[in-house]
Amino acid sequence: MGFAFGIFDSFDLGDSTPGAVLTNRLDLAVAAEAAGIDHYHVTEHHGTPLSVCPSPNLFLAALSQRTSRMRIGALVNVLPIYDPLRLAEEIAVLDQLCAGRLDLGVGRGVSPYELAYFGVSDEDSRALFTETLDVVTTALATGRMIHRGERLRDYDVELSVRPVQQPHPPLWYASSNTNSAEWAGRSGINFVGRWNGGSFTSAADTYWNAWESGPRPHDGTPRVGMAATVYIGDTDAEALDRYRKANDVFVRELTKLWHDNDDHRVDAQFDTDAGLRRGAALVGSPETVRDRLLEQVERADINYFEATLAFGDLAAAESIANLEAYAEVVVPAVRAATAGRPHTG
Repeated sequence: MGFAFGIFDSFDLGDSTPGAVLTNRLDLAVAAEAAGIDHYHVTEHHGTPLSVCPSPNLFLAALSQRTSRMRIGALVNVLPIYDPLRLAEEIAVLDQLCAGRLDLGVGRGVSPYELAYFGVSDEDSRALFTETLDVVTTALATGRMIHRGERLRDYDVELSVRPVQQPHPPLWYASSNTNSAEWAGRSGINFVGRWNGGSFTSAADTYWNAWESGPRPHDGTPRVGMAATVYIGDTDAEALDRYRKANDVFVRELTKLWHDNDDHRVDAQFDTDAGLRRGAALVGSPETVRDRLLEQVERADINYFEATLAFGDLAAAESIANLEAYAEVVVPAVRAATAGRPHTG
């Protein structure tokens, strides 16, 4: 099994155009597969320059034809805004297109403003998430969607296509919350969070304790890991300067909807310097980034790491160079350091 690496992509507009962003990200994903990266995960956002690809499954369909080994998926599909039947069908088709390489990320959404675009309140999103997840996974496993809705409508329909992976593609969930970690561990769902100054170590422990005492519904050991923005330059000073400029553009896009609604609750959370202090970004020379990640991996019981390598106003060539340095120096060092650890064998 070993330690695995992924890339996370939000398709933020930066100072580019939507067509260029999408083309460049396809090229980045192909280069990532060639460099030995194991997973490529994309996000879902609506009505914001944080993403110029509001339908992640469209991008994944294209990526399925450009890759052959790397696992791909959304992290996450925002379940409360989907018609369950349509989502189940899309998931099944995607898994067929990529020959069983699909990761199925699920979540309830992080922006109340984006949920509201679809007529969903933040208060109702958790119950809708839970009901939709049950409906979709049951339909994929059985081939028929039969449901008497509480918040959803009733369904009784046979799926015309089922996924390659049975009972369904592996589920992924993203959160650093220890309550979420316990639920994910009990359910055997792959789990990704942020370092957050070291607090993720307790979330990882909570996950494994729940997994080891739970029913373990799926074969194999799940992935538990951290996500961070990574930027690598020739020197620490050079990398930090370029990261600050690019990330400030990214933060401008990330907070736009909130600021449009005169809401500044997320400002402190996504401040560039605060992110650096919390370890949400690993920035510096190849050796500095390697050593910082090795320190985190040593402290947390994880078997997965997901890097954002393209963001803000980074040009395509800069993102590719970032990937190359990451794959050449950081990835092999972490693989070597984690060989034989629990949950990687």
